[in-house]
Amino acid sequence: MRCRRPGRALVLVLAAAALLAPPAGAQTTSGWPAFPLDELAPGTVGYALTEGPDGVERFAIEVVARQEGFGLGFPLVLVRASGPLIDAAGGVAAGMSGSPVVLPHDGSEALLGAIGYTFADAPGGLALVTPIEAMRTQGWPAVAAGGTAAPGAGTAGHAMAALRAAGIAPIATPVLVAGLGERALGLLQRELTSASFDTVQVLPGGGSGAEAEGPLVPGSAVAVGWVRGDVSVSAIGTLTELQGDRWLAFGHPLLGAGAVDWPLLAARVTALVPRRSVPFKLADAGAAVLGRLEQDRLAAVGGRLGERPDLLPVTLTVAATNAAGLEEQTTMRFEVVRDPDLWPGLVAVATLEALDRVRGRSGGGTATVHWDVGLRDGPGLRLSEAVVHATDVATAAARLTGAPLALLARNPFQDPRVTRVSLLMRIEDQRRDVEVRQVIAEAGEPVAGTVVPLYLRLQPWRRPGEVLGLDVAWPAHLDGRVELVVRGATWPREEGADEAPDPDDAPLTFDELLAFLRERPRGGDLVVEARADGGQWERLERVAIPGFVTGRVALTLDVAAAGGTASGAPGGAPDMPEDEGP
Repeated sequence: MRCRRPGRALVLVLAAAALLAPPAGAQTTSGWPAFPLDELAPGTVGYALTEGPDGVERFAIEVVARQEGFGLGFPLVLVRASGPLIDAAGGVAAGMSGSPVVLPHDGSEALLGAIGYTFADAPGGLALVTPIEAMRTQGWPAVAAGGTAAPGAGTAGHAMAALRAAGIAPIATPVLVAGLGERALGLLQRELTSASFDTVQVLPGGGSGAEAEGPLVPGSAVAVGWVRGDVSVSAIGTLTELQGDRWLAFGHPLLGAGAVDWPLLAARVTALVPRRSVPFKLADAGAAVLGRLEQDRLAAVGGRLGERPDLLPVTLTVAATNAAGLEEQTTMRFEVVRDPDLWPGLVAVATLEALDRVRGRSGGGTATVHWDVGLRDGPGLRLSEAVVHATDVATAAARLTGAPLALLARNPFQDPRVTRVSLLMRIEDQRRDVEVRQVIAEAGEPVAGTVVPLYLRLQPWRRPGEVLGLDVAWPAHLDGRVELVVRGATWPREEGADEAPDPDDAPLTFDELLAFLRERPRGGDLVVEARADGGQWERLERVAIPGFVTGRVALTLDVAAAGGTASGAPGGAPDMPEDEGP
């Protein structure tokens, strides 16, 4: 089960749009052996490395104690950090996750591990170090365990809960963002679902694209990218160790996602910013992809330099009438990581940004979305849907955009092998919802196995009411006292429910899921359903209506058995009540 990383503060700053490139500069292997934990003694003094505005700097570390019992599968080491860098920041700063800690051993130096955790709201330089052997085992499972899964995978949620109960949290991770406005940033925070998000600074335009000015070494700032292009989202931390082309960082889980395929980017720290809560590193993300992140585990994140991740290309085109009343269109292009728990939500965030850029305001209206999803195996998926919202149609449309993508990405059957996503959206101020107000059956007792005329009173938003006649083919087995419901396809069937019911026939294969997505009822569909006492609901009719259908009307009918005769005289359309307006 995936664990979303808990914590205290997330810094949303600025990142450049990254362009794929080979690793920049020479890399250096750390060369330290692991410090043996059974020889650890309180009072031992060493140092840690982390990047500041002037490059990688040292600060003093004193061992306080070895800490057990958090359910991590490995101990943590309590240390106290000090020195000018810590004093200037006001403590251990967000972005220092992964800073390597080196202690003297046998006349030389050994690598204890990485600074990974701190205490909530505790002043000073107290921090907890993740041992390097645990980081190597989980960050490089193919090396440490012969290719088997990393020990402790799947236990992140329990371990993080135990740490939180003790007042311990992973050191906050700054998330660098470019190309998002305030509303899209808010949606991003909700999508990443972590208590460690704290918007500190949002700057307009793109980032500097600054690269690391020297070789990548332990203590260097690095960024893990989730989105690259016209929108950019990445998380910053510190490199712990290099062995050849393999690297380790952070000293704690980023999202606890397990095996992943995410880009590793260069980063440069521009300032250390003191704060009452958690100080943080202000940084720029570089343009070059240095390698790929392969493991996001309890003890570390790790991967290889020089390898490129497989990212999903997205093209998003939005058309709308802007605040000046003029037709405007914008197209955004970006790449997202293929993590099924991330990319649908990240696409939704970018959608909200594109809508806000074009429309220039919030408010109600109607949005139409067209999806064109390329699949490596078989024909692509083309869908269309509409949504109406009284106060914030842009956010409603953004959430709608991600819904079918999430079903596809998180399906239990197989990797969907999505090759591309293209989205075309149209947003307008006019509300095009149509409410179902009343349903009347033709005079006389309906007979099962015959055609039963129904007359529906529909009320479009701020337009004249309409009457729609439907000839419903009534099933021969559905007789007696029958409950009839007419509703918008995305409207709840039961009064007081929050959502439309799940389909009666759930997909059992990937092909059935694709068929369900292609054929599912849409917001512009009106459905007629019925059930006998104690029976299952049956769909009798589905009709496409221009607009977005809302509302629900229930009716109880006494239906004669098949072959019977209606007790009432047939008649034409019944008199509908005079339209009272919306």
